[in-house]
Amino acid sequence: MRIKFSVAVCVFLASLTVAKADDLIFPEDSEWELVSDGHQFAEGMAWDEEGHFYFTDVPRSLLYKVDANTGERILIDDNTGRANGIVFAPDGRLYGCSRGASRIYAWDPVTWGKVAVATGPASNDIAILKDGTVFFTDPGDNNVWRIDPKSRELTKAADPKWMPNGISLSLDQKTLLVAEFNSGTIHGFAIDSSGQLKWKSSPAYRLGIPSNGLGRLDGMQPLKDGRLLIGTALGIQIAPRLGKEGAHPLIVVPSPDNRPRCNYARISPDGQWLYAAFAKDILRRRVVEGVNH
Repeated sequence: MRIKFSVAVCVFLASLTVAKADDLIFPEDSEWELVSDGHQFAEGMAWDEEGHFYFTDVPRSLLYKVDANTGERILIDDNTGRANGIVFAPDGRLYGCSRGASRIYAWDPVTWGKVAVATGPASNDIAILKDGTVFFTDPGDNNVWRIDPKSRELTKAADPKWMPNGISLSLDQKTLLVAEFNSGTIHGFAIDSSGQLKWKSSPAYRLGIPSNGLGRLDGMQPLKDGRLLIGTALGIQIAPRLGKEGAHPLIVVPSPDNRPRCNYARISPDGQWLYAAFAKDILRRRVVEGVNH
């Protein structure tokens, strides 16, 4: 796939070094493959220890599992409360942001029964520290929330003056990365030794944005070399951390076949596949060895 940018679309990219994705992350024989289709808005990506893949269909309140061995799509829950972001926690359960029900749910991976571990904010995306501390975003009220791992107390962790959307943890778990949705900036909030956020953030990554300025920054994943993989209005992007731009170019993979913006992107745990959600379907494409190793 060759990257083509029009002047109308990529004003911001003029100041960045942009590379062809085919040259850097995809083998010559790599093509997009369908993982699942027929959705209203596919979101949230997670894998369990056996390699099974999970995702949500937000408007339909559905949670799915894709079997790692057969590729079969299995419906896990048909009443998620418009669940969005999901992640497996250290306790083995699958946690998810039930925006419609204003709850954070935890699903038992054996019975798939769920319990609410927090209620109140309309959550969107979620990240969990190794000690069980939960962080999640609330784009409607421009807040980031925290659930204490012991007391389960829900407190406001940050109050940015912009819309927080996608959320993830740096690999050393010392920084909470939060996407400013309608911009080109990923902000970093320092995490102290007690699992609390420093209230003030600093820019951590800059992404390419369309000429309308609406980056639509969404689901993301920090890579092992310090770069960030993220779904955006321009498609999939892999960005170097600020201050490291000389080591890596910005990589942009346009949404294939005129699909809408990419709303979630992840490298599979085995490092072999790039998974991407484009609202109505989820695709994957084999990547070269070392993209996330």
